[in-house]
Amino acid sequence: MTLIFQIVLPMFVLVALGFYAGKSGNFSNTAAQGLSRFLGIYALPALLFAAMAKAKIPDPIEWGFVASFFVAAFIIFGLGAAWMLSIRRRDEAAIGGFAPSFSSIGLLGAPILMDAYGSSVAIPVMLLILFQSPLLFTTATMIAEAQRTAGGRPVVAAVNAVKATLLSPMILSIVVGMGFNLSGVHVPDAVMKAADYAAATVLPCACFTLGTSLSFGKLSGKFGQALVLAVMKTVLHPVLTWVLAVEVFHLPPDWLAPAVTAAALPIGVNVYAFAERYQTGRELVSMSLLLSTLMSPISISVAFMVAMS
Repeated sequence: MTLIFQIVLPMFVLVALGFYAGKSGNFSNTAAQGLSRFLGIYALPALLFAAMAKAKIPDPIEWGFVASFFVAAFIIFGLGAAWMLSIRRRDEAAIGGFAPSFSSIGLLGAPILMDAYGSSVAIPVMLLILFQSPLLFTTATMIAEAQRTAGGRPVVAAVNAVKATLLSPMILSIVVGMGFNLSGVHVPDAVMKAADYAAATVLPCACFTLGTSLSFGKLSGKFGQALVLAVMKTVLHPVLTWVLAVEVFHLPPDWLAPAVTAAALPIGVNVYAFAERYQTGRELVSMSLLLSTLMSPISISVAFMVAMS
């Protein structure tokens, strides 16, 4: 529990700093939008490229572990997107599905899982990191791009959506990074170093711009929706993962525990970068990210106790 607060507290400090910068007038809305564009178009793709290029693909892969976590994630994704559509928030359907299904594995999950279960969970953690961005980022991007090209002739709109998805900076970075990984071609040291420098800015920029968004945005009416997404992430996702892992895939305890605990993690801060990239759902993501992070010490502790029982 102490480790959780050691990681989460600095995030809130950065969010508070961004909030103060916006409210005090030291950081304008225009400056915040420029920083968010850098985050969504350059920094986040650099992070995804570096992660995919350097990922060590485990062999053999425990597919039941992967399936239990990501089948649950896609169920949550579908429920979240459908809920947004049901309340006539069509423009936020991608965010409504993406936010409650995307876990903060890289930032919070890796240190928490390693501390809780030891080095034996290194391979499960790598599997989650390896598959989460390609699967969920790609799905969310396809929905967002489809909405951008909605209207007109359906076939043309579909083709344009696929084209825009494939040419999205985030998807291109994943594909190129994985291409280097699988081909064995060495990424030039200068390129990788530059990518690492840019990637290192994602967390502080995302937290800071989240704070400025809270200072400039109007959060009235968003608390209830954000709470639903936060509960879906920290409660429903781990419950579904546990059911699938135990009843369907019959995972052994050493694979069950990290799957359920990882599902109990809060919404990943990269979701906010995605919202900034597509200029939609930023206020909703801001509040749901904060709520899920506040709820995560309890959800992670409960998941740990259930998984180890």
